[in-house]
Amino acid sequence: MTQRTTTPLISSSGQVLSRAVTFQFALDPNVEQRIIFAKCAGARRYTVNHHLARVKANLDARSTEREALSECGESPEPSTPSLSWSAFSFINEFNAWKNGEAEDSPVNEDGSCGLAWRHELPGDVFECASVDAAQALENFAASRRGKRSGSPVGFPRFQAKAKVTPSFRLRNRATPGRAPSSQPIRFSGPSHLRLPKFGPVKLFGSTRKVRRMIDAGRFHVYSVTLTQRAGGWTVSLTGVATEFHQAERSRANRHALPVGVDRGIISLCVAADANGIPFERFEGVKTLKQAHASLKAANQTLARTKPGSKGRQRARARLAKTHRKVANSRRHLVHQTSKALVDRCQVLVIEDLNVAGMVKNRHLARSISDAAMGELSRQLHYKARWHGVEVRVADRFFPSSKTCSGCGEVKTNLGLSTRTYSCEVCGLVIDRDLNAAINLARWRPKEPSEVSLLDSTPALFLSTA
Repeated sequence: MTQRTTTPLISSSGQVLSRAVTFQFALDPNVEQRIIFAKCAGARRYTVNHHLARVKANLDARSTEREALSECGESPEPSTPSLSWSAFSFINEFNAWKNGEAEDSPVNEDGSCGLAWRHELPGDVFECASVDAAQALENFAASRRGKRSGSPVGFPRFQAKAKVTPSFRLRNRATPGRAPSSQPIRFSGPSHLRLPKFGPVKLFGSTRKVRRMIDAGRFHVYSVTLTQRAGGWTVSLTGVATEFHQAERSRANRHALPVGVDRGIISLCVAADANGIPFERFEGVKTLKQAHASLKAANQTLARTKPGSKGRQRARARLAKTHRKVANSRRHLVHQTSKALVDRCQVLVIEDLNVAGMVKNRHLARSISDAAMGELSRQLHYKARWHGVEVRVADRFFPSSKTCSGCGEVKTNLGLSTRTYSCEVCGLVIDRDLNAAINLARWRPKEPSEVSLLDSTPALFLSTA
């Protein structure tokens, strides 16, 4: 997530809100709320598909005219005007279309124009969906011009009900200076969150930390995102908070020497300092491997069901619940590991791994995915910024595993199956991951970009049942 404003917000208590944060809770909605949640998720898909269809029709019409004019030898500029892809224009166009104010607005059976069910849902659902569609098209345009980093992005896909995770977003239309009790999105008790059009929705888990931050003016909610996964709904409160206290950012009891963090498959990560002293080994839970039998049985049950039947719905829910449990267990372990590292270390050194390329190896894809290498790096970066910890990113081609931590000799051939490093020059015998962690701790950056202190990736605090 990027910062919403160019200047930091000032809360009612005079505190600067500059830290992007997201708190996530599991919901326990009643039957009526589940129905309207599903309607809002459908309205979001409907709105996004509406904008994509308009833009695609306009692009196809202009392309056809341009080809016809080129064959005739005339100017290739088509007569059909291009559409604006800005979020502001998308919001205005859809509001006019759904309210019956546009020429092509839908006509109902009673003769009225506009969407008959538009008043049943919050208006933010349509406007936030329009913003999402505009952002997807902006990414497509930037990728086509070569101004977007990463893999090329094609034209956004139309969102099908069976292939898209049900989700929608609501904005908190309130300034940080207003009292928490007067904001549209607010806590109405220890276990209830009040949302526009929905009323109080019950939450699982303790909300004391978030409520205290809001009451003290240390956290302002920008928006909430409701998502359905594995049959259950979760809510994510996204906003800005104050920085940690200076005492938290400059702990005197942190490890002074740089600590190398080697991410692996056998263990989640191994940490050691530059003097070669082992810091800690964080073992992985191997949730995917442990749940392989359950996932296999759930997939087989799903394959035997009839498409469109209720039995197939139950089988899909069972499979999704198993996947969700695996993901939550892995994420919880990664959060514990990253928090322990930033609490106890002053300088962390990690390796720039090509995780996307590594998972293409069909022999290691499952183990690498279960190790959550990319997620651990992401969490270390933003938590290090919060706690004032320096993060150094070693070069991707730095031979951390092949270099002897005793004499510096580099082995040319070192297979992945070799878990113990044996140096033929100095005779050092050491664990492979520990050897790599020591070499990473001794690595020094050559460019300022290889040191990260200002990463603004938001946090994700899980509070589930």
